[in-house]
Amino acid sequence: MKRLLPAAILERPKVGFRVPVNEWFRGLMRDYLYDHLTGKDSLTVQYYRRDVLERVLSEHVNGRQNHEKLLWTLLNLEIWHRQYLGEG
Repeated sequence: MKRLLPAAILERPKVGFRVPVNEWFRGLMRDYLYDHLTGKDSLTVQYYRRDVLERVLSEHVNGRQNHEKLLWTLLNLEIWHRQYLGEG
C-alpha cells in the first residue's frame, strides 16, 4: 500500500472505529431498547427507578442528551440476565 497511501496514514498508530450506538438507540434499535429495559419481560427493570429510567430514555431518544454508554450498559446487563439468570 506504500504506493497508494501517504506515510502519515501508514505509520500512524492503530485507530479504532466508532460504532453508532447513539444513532441506533434513536432509530433502528429504539423499540428493542425500550422492550428490553422497560417491557413486561425485563428482568432488570426492578433495579431502577422507573421515572429515572424513562427520563434517561426520553432524553436520549429525543436528542436532548447522549446516554449511549449508560443505555448500552443497561441493555447488556438485561441481555446477560436473560441469558444466564432468566427462565429457560
